[in-house]
Amino acid sequence: MLSYQHSYHAGNLADVHKHAILAVMLDYLTRKDKPLTYIETHSGRGLYRLDSDEAQKTGEARQGIGRLADAFATDHPYGRALSRVRAAHGADAYPGSPIIAAQILRPGDRMHLAELHPREHAALAEAMAGSGADVRRQDGAEMALAITPPTPRRGLLLIDPSYEV
Repeated sequence: MLSYQHSYHAGNLADVHKHAILAVMLDYLTRKDKPLTYIETHSGRGLYRLDSDEAQKTGEARQGIGRLADAFATDHPYGRALSRVRAAHGADAYPGSPIIAAQILRPGDRMHLAELHPREHAALAEAMAGSGADVRRQDGAEMALAITPPTPRRGLLLIDPSYEV
């Protein structure tokens, strides 16, 4: 649904859970010297502001990242990514999965991101500028099918549609 706006829900408990697992999985995959492909079908805007009106309206981040940010060890892949993003964008910045992936992937790895919502896609393109990511305003399932099997063939596909779908 194009009516869903993740800015209201960014940093909630489900987000932290998903992002911590994603970071661990990508960290594991990057231990091997071979390049990999990361594909995400519902990318959102990539970078969120927890001090935005939308985030403040629901307050969901307070129960998620607000309570758990300090619980991650400094060597945890998610903790490292979160620290880097906050150092670059401020304490109220919250990285979505594309930004977390960009923090972990290596120069030889590939990233393909899809976001259909026009405003979210524009924000995603801006957030990912200079990262080398292939950012498309396209249905994510169509993109995944169009580029599968990817080059390189090993990798991770994240399918996380909005709960309104």
